[in-house]
Amino acid sequence: MKTIFYIAILFLCSNNLIGQSDSLINYSKEVEGKEKIDALHQIVIDLWLNYPERAMGYGEEALSLAQELDDSTLISKSLRLIAGVYYYKGDFDLSLEYNKKALAIALELKDSALINNGYNNIGLLNYNLGSYQTALEYLLRSKEIKEKIGETYGLSTTLNNIGLVFERIQDYKTARQYFREAYDVAIETEGLDNELYSTNNIGITFLREGNLDEALKYFREGLSLGEEIENINWGAVSARGIAEVLMQIEKVDSAVYYLNKSLEASTSIDDKKGLAEAYFLLAKIAEDQGDHEGALENLKMCEDWANQIQLWQQQLDVLKLYASVYKSLNEQTLENKYLNEYIHLRDSIFHDVVSRNLSLIPLKIKEEQDRLRLTEQQAQIRNQVITNQLFTFIIIITVPLLIVMIILLRKNDKKNKELQRNNEELKQTQKLLITSEKMASLGVLAAGVGHEINNPLNFIKNGIEALSKKLEGNKDEELQSYFKIVNEGVDRATNIVKSLSHFSRRGPNTDEKCNIHEIIENCLLILHNKIRNRVRVLTNFTNQGSELKGNEGRLHQAMMNIIANAEQAIIDEGTIEITTRKKDDFMEIWIEDDGEGIPEENLMKISDPFFTTKPPGEGTGLGLFITFSIIEEHGGNIDVKSNPGQGTKFIIRLPL
Repeated sequence: MKTIFYIAILFLCSNNLIGQSDSLINYSKEVEGKEKIDALHQIVIDLWLNYPERAMGYGEEALSLAQELDDSTLISKSLRLIAGVYYYKGDFDLSLEYNKKALAIALELKDSALINNGYNNIGLLNYNLGSYQTALEYLLRSKEIKEKIGETYGLSTTLNNIGLVFERIQDYKTARQYFREAYDVAIETEGLDNELYSTNNIGITFLREGNLDEALKYFREGLSLGEEIENINWGAVSARGIAEVLMQIEKVDSAVYYLNKSLEASTSIDDKKGLAEAYFLLAKIAEDQGDHEGALENLKMCEDWANQIQLWQQQLDVLKLYASVYKSLNEQTLENKYLNEYIHLRDSIFHDVVSRNLSLIPLKIKEEQDRLRLTEQQAQIRNQVITNQLFTFIIIITVPLLIVMIILLRKNDKKNKELQRNNEELKQTQKLLITSEKMASLGVLAAGVGHEINNPLNFIKNGIEALSKKLEGNKDEELQSYFKIVNEGVDRATNIVKSLSHFSRRGPNTDEKCNIHEIIENCLLILHNKIRNRVRVLTNFTNQGSELKGNEGRLHQAMMNIIANAEQAIIDEGTIEITTRKKDDFMEIWIEDDGEGIPEENLMKISDPFFTTKPPGEGTGLGLFITFSIIEEHGGNIDVKSNPGQGTKFIIRLPL
């Protein structure tokens, strides 16, 4: 009886939504040209969340009419709306393709609003496809443009999307800050749909942190608001959130009730993502209660829906739960089958993310070039406007005011010189951005190489252990020594791979616990092949503790640059001495070599970008510049002392 009641409610809500669009559909049949396209665009927005198939037809009609009118602005908007329909259908690849087409046209038009929408949408899609760093770059760029042009419409959505990225990387505090800001903006400008979206997102952060009371409060508020404004999609999200909270406090019957409520809502609007999530939670409940048959049945339903759209995280969770169920049933063959499928899918997704990040580098470089060109053109236009105004004043005003005009012209000349200097600085910034993208790509590749090497190392390690057990009791000392040699080789390779992973860590966070001694040891391990049999390394580490707060990946990069420079300064044989000590509220790291040293005229330039004494092609001049920047980011400083022919000492101070 309850099921019939909820279906009736959903039916009435659906009829209401369709009714709201009917008047627009009738209006679109009565008008022509741009008015007709604008009406079709609004119809798409009204229908895409709950009725994506119908919305697609109107979007394609709008695109066809815009192409007939050869109106680039309307073509870009139509492409963006079709991309939105694909997004709600769960086809993220096609959505990304159409959004890129829309953004390319927007960049040609130099339309700030359209460019902003493109950045926001591409950022959200990269989030769904697992490229979190790229997603954050696009979304922050979108937020920056909105704030610069003073546009509040859509700002709540952008803030929510930024919060989603931080929520996915488990920085719940930062995520909640963005969700709350989005909630405030929605209340002021953008209506109840975005208010509901923000409310659910805040609830999710509390749920992930284990604050179940706060999570339940926000999800119940979201469910009430969803019913009030008849937003079926976000109302279903609220119901699933309530169910997750009830599962954790072991109120299973109530959790099942809300999951069934979510299923009914998602079924009414063909929300594949919602259906997959609800069936997965039902499967977890069944497995927790020992109902393996029910768990497998719900998992099959979840798998069917998740495979229709690109819910890769959901697919991974399904495979893991399958393996867990079959483990409980003592069916080892099926357990191993699903574990192998999980590993294969995880590796495939990893490679896709790496490839996608690398392929985006040329696009980002082009965008930066377009932005630089736009800035230069705007500067030229401003200069031209000022010049025209000056000539107009000269013609109109009388002779006594010519002196004033001369003064203004001189001021204008100064402004032109400042603009030229600014343009040169922008070009320099572009070079740094390109270099930064290359370094980001190297980090991704380092992570990929480490991942790929670890698998065969594990096979070798397991194989040696199996052989060792097979030959237990064999007293052949020569054979045992071979096992020992192979094990030492595998352990050493594993340590090198582990050290590589530190250099792939990126991000602005400088609040991690970092062990400076371990960081230095990792750098020496990476440089082992270069320094062995040639350079003697002496370490004198303080025994007063070695932990400080910072960004571990960035500190690895800084230490590596300085130690590598010390090794390169030693021509034949020599010594590198590394000392750490605590002084006042700082950790001091002394890195001293007895190499060639640095000439006095170059000592003040070593922290300048692009300064290098190496031959062309052997150095970019960015190593020490980046190192000084990293230490400054951490609130520290570097002092360099050097005598040509005697060696160089770097003294790094980092706050405790």
